[in-house]
Amino acid sequence: MIKINNVLILAGTHGNELSGIYIDKLIRENVYNVQRSTFTSSSKLVNLKAIECATRYIETDLNREFSSKENDEIANSHEKLLSHKFIAENVQQDDQGNNQLLIDLHNTTSNMGATLILLSNDPFYKKMGAYVKQQMPEANILFEDEKSWEKQAYLCTAAKFGVMIEVGAQAHGSLQHSTLLLMQKMLSAVLDYVEQSNLNELDSLKDYDAFYFTEEVAIPLDQDGLRNAMVHPAICGKDFEVVKQGEPLLITLQGEEIVRVDAPETYPHFINESAYCKKHIAMALADKRLVVIE
Repeated sequence: MIKINNVLILAGTHGNELSGIYIDKLIRENVYNVQRSTFTSSSKLVNLKAIECATRYIETDLNREFSSKENDEIANSHEKLLSHKFIAENVQQDDQGNNQLLIDLHNTTSNMGATLILLSNDPFYKKMGAYVKQQMPEANILFEDEKSWEKQAYLCTAAKFGVMIEVGAQAHGSLQHSTLLLMQKMLSAVLDYVEQSNLNELDSLKDYDAFYFTEEVAIPLDQDGLRNAMVHPAICGKDFEVVKQGEPLLITLQGEEIVRVDAPETYPHFINESAYCKKHIAMALADKRLVVIE
């Protein structure tokens, strides 16, 4: 049985995503309790310079700098150096008998509600999704397990265990009461799951529906590098709602609909996420599957 000894709650990985930053403030002021009986908990602001500048990052996306494969885009960027420093100062080593869980808090401009992002399909994470879903029926559970743990570039994979909480819709650089409460509720559910898992008291978990990432949808560009299409109005703001075969995902500036034809149905999310503007990504897609708890 996996027993988590330490939980580190991370905020400000992206400096303009304020819900996590203010969760950290509430934790530090002892307004929001993250302590449980079977493990120690603490919180940390990660990219202080980006927070000060109220921007997503300074040079490169810190949440893409933790793969075992080096990102050579800017080898000595502020964020690349920060990733090495973070690991050296904060990540506990497995050979010391510690199981550390990193919980990374994020906001999205997409209408994703409270979404728990799991990067592995191992029983520990499948059961976490089941527990959170039972505590929060409105929650979305999203598996991004198409890569091995070692090849994942997200900050939360710096330790042996890690998850992300993504809450929206919220404009970057803004703070919204309902979004803050959603993040707090999901974080509490994850902490409660770890407590119950450590105590081996998870007998009543049920099967549940979850989403499994399949691909990203790029926006077509014209010869000048400008967008020639946008998200179709029929799906704007409808993250995790089904789009069936033959229904449009995009629409060109000339009004031509671009449809998905290679699957019976798909579930868009991160729809019109403003942080993906630079890469011209319109949305991500997922399959919906039943997760069976054994």
